[in-house]
Amino acid sequence: MLILDLLYFLLLLVSWPFWLKYALKKSYRSLLQGRLRPQLDAGTEKAVWIHAVSVGEVRSLKSLIAALGEKGLRIVLSVTTPAGFAFACREYPDIPTIHAPLDLSFVIRRFIDRIQPRLVIFNELEIWPNWISLLRRRRVPMLLINGRISEKAFRRYRIFTFILRPFFRSIDRYLVQNELYRQRFLSLGIPAGQVAICGNIKADEAVGSLGSIPPPEKVFAHLQLQPQARKIVVLASSHEEDEDIFIPAIPAQTQDYFFIIVPRHIERAGAIAARLKQAGVHHALFSRQEKTGNELATLVYDRMGYLFPIMSIADIVFMGGTFNAATGGHNLYEPAALGKAIAGGPCYDNFPEIGRELEERGAYQRVTNCREWQEFLAAFHGADLKRIGDGARAAVAAKKGTLACSLEQIERYLA
Repeated sequence: MLILDLLYFLLLLVSWPFWLKYALKKSYRSLLQGRLRPQLDAGTEKAVWIHAVSVGEVRSLKSLIAALGEKGLRIVLSVTTPAGFAFACREYPDIPTIHAPLDLSFVIRRFIDRIQPRLVIFNELEIWPNWISLLRRRRVPMLLINGRISEKAFRRYRIFTFILRPFFRSIDRYLVQNELYRQRFLSLGIPAGQVAICGNIKADEAVGSLGSIPPPEKVFAHLQLQPQARKIVVLASSHEEDEDIFIPAIPAQTQDYFFIIVPRHIERAGAIAARLKQAGVHHALFSRQEKTGNELATLVYDRMGYLFPIMSIADIVFMGGTFNAATGGHNLYEPAALGKAIAGGPCYDNFPEIGRELEERGAYQRVTNCREWQEFLAAFHGADLKRIGDGARAAVAAKKGTLACSLEQIERYLA
């Protein structure tokens, strides 16, 4: 661990010009403080420590956290990204939420001493050597749930397998999403007995969230919009590559469609608004509500945590992240659980099984350029929406069961 700490400090010294600009910002200094020392009162009871990276992973834990809470367990949630941390604080006000620790041995010891974990649950995949090593030394069991390895990460891990293998093997149990990911974990030297397929917990979470969606009139009221005679198209979790396809089609379609853009990173909302202005599209930023009324063609929603209700009023969901292989697409389970017609690009590697099944059922329309997207919009009025909706919901229903599988495995380590 001393060697790891020295390597981290050496890396910091080499890259200090990059970090200097962040150190001058108050928000980042506050974040660093939270990552060096847990902002948490000491508890007398051992805790289940759950870790997630960002908003999507935090959201997917809702049913699991509720199920563990019903058992009377003390839960502590740690989150890596600032957006994920802010979302977790809003979504789970009754459980302690902290910033993820930096992977320095003296920092990890502080967190373990304060949290007193009886079990640590990692959501998806994060390998931090000091964190894992110190938990192993203290004989704290570790589970990875909803496990996945992207193609890019897999290639990188394989290069350093000889270094990372002991840390991979220190995690007691891997509950992975599908056979492809199981084979990738096995290729990293993890014994077969430590890896089991449980599916993607986001399928259960999407179906479970249906009962908490506000009625359409409340969603429209929140957006400060009138219910639309036009069909509604939502660009969900957008990146610049998605907007390259999506935005040029808007001017010719405003008579028939109303568009809502929800960027993956809300700090990009201003740039999106500028692009819409350049294209001659009447638009508004949600935070400013510059325009209302029938002349409005597009709303840019620049807030976190309300995408699922927005998708619930959509006729078409255009899924972001699907035009960049490095991004790999975002959560297809949510619009599918809502029974929506879904469109997007060819890159849904983060959700390969549900993506393929939605395409086969005709619920996901793959487009590769703006012309194909415009053709899809032009032809959509004749679509069989019942068939599309039934196919989308059936695809998600077939993937349920991950939550029960994960809880069964977790309870073995709590017994």
